[in-house]
Amino acid sequence: MGLNKTKVGLNKTKVGLNKTKVGLNKTKVGLNKTYFKNLLFFNVLIIIFKKGLTMAKLIKANGDLIIKKPENLVKARYKLSPLAIKFLSTIIANLKRSDDINEEYVIRVQDFKELTGQKTKRIYELIEEALEDLLKNPLKIPLDKEQTKFLMTNWVSSAIYDAGQVSFLVDKRLKPFLLEVKEKFLKYKLENILPLRSSYSIRLYEILKDWLEISKRYNNKAEKIIKVDELREMLEVPRSYPYGGTSGIKQRIIIKAQEELAKHTDLTFDFEEIKTGRKVTHIKFLVIDKSKKEKKKELRNNSQNKQEDYSKKNFSTFKKEILEKAQDKIIAIENNYYLLDKGLLTDLDGKILNKEDAWETWNRLYKNKDKVKIFEKEKLKDIEKERKEKVKQFELEQLKKEWLGVVLEDLHINGNFYTGQIVDIEDFKSINNFSVITKVKDKFYNIPNVSLNWLRSHAIIRDK
Repeated sequence: MGLNKTKVGLNKTKVGLNKTKVGLNKTKVGLNKTYFKNLLFFNVLIIIFKKGLTMAKLIKANGDLIIKKPENLVKARYKLSPLAIKFLSTIIANLKRSDDINEEYVIRVQDFKELTGQKTKRIYELIEEALEDLLKNPLKIPLDKEQTKFLMTNWVSSAIYDAGQVSFLVDKRLKPFLLEVKEKFLKYKLENILPLRSSYSIRLYEILKDWLEISKRYNNKAEKIIKVDELREMLEVPRSYPYGGTSGIKQRIIIKAQEELAKHTDLTFDFEEIKTGRKVTHIKFLVIDKSKKEKKKELRNNSQNKQEDYSKKNFSTFKKEILEKAQDKIIAIENNYYLLDKGLLTDLDGKILNKEDAWETWNRLYKNKDKVKIFEKEKLKDIEKERKEKVKQFELEQLKKEWLGVVLEDLHINGNFYTGQIVDIEDFKSINNFSVITKVKDKFYNIPNVSLNWLRSHAIIRDK
């Protein structure tokens, strides 16, 4: 019995020793795990150091990205290849106000290749050429309204091309213009310029888009008259390019851009040549927003293909109530006003809305029932007066912006003909009825009852 107890005791001791051994093994395994974690961490650091990787911000290559450019950058003078402009625009679309002034950016060549639809095997060479273009072609940014003060700078200050990616720094003097975009800026989707093959088409798109955005507060189109020489300077067109002919500005730049923009972007434009004597000196652009028509089409398709949030019965009931309440009255929603003519919607001028516009309007009225207002027709005069005053004020501002500082010739004053400069526009009733204050030999003269066509026929210099 005593021997058995001794044997049991020895076995317990053996078990205890085994447990201790197991504990030591676990400790060893734990130490090994810590060792390998530390080893892996230091190996990663060594790899990062050897490959020269940095904590650069990765550029997203996506057509839905929004580009924001301040007005003075839109008016800046520069000339880049189409690929360089697209590369630059992708960068601009990725900049954030929270970015550091010394922030480094990196873009993968494969991402950019897919974004731009490049199928060539020379993509690496093309990227290199685009980088050289950005480094050797500076831009000139106006810093004041008179355009007497400029900033000359490069787009990027340096770039490193390595292992299928490009890392670069945006120039420190340029970056504040791109980061501190607050007001008076151009905004558009990157996808609009990606299919464009001409750098002139891309630059003209930005200029026309800027004009359109300014005019959108009043309508969905913009009219702008610009001097041929001014357009030449903005686009950096060589002097060797004439205006006319098969190799001139009209054919190689304007008409080509007209075709590309109509096919690929959210705007279209028409243009009209204005001559001084026999020479084309000015171009009148009419820019039209395509997105409104596309939105109408999309809205119509959605209404046909998707289940709407209201039934036809409810819509018919609503429309019937409006027709009863608004007969011989004004229907208002936000800043839009309509009249009813035998059950048909018209604008304030009595023009009946076409089927598409009428459908969209009824749909908007129904979806915004709480915002619909109906009031007596007597208020129409006040509304019309206010509307015309806004249009008149806008036209006057545009006229002053275009013509103040312009020099006119053949001014008939006190029986003699003089040359003078426009210093003010007064008594504005319409673009065909206003007065011009001119400065002739340090004296000021009021020329009343002039028109826009009269200004064009007497203008000899459009540079301010």
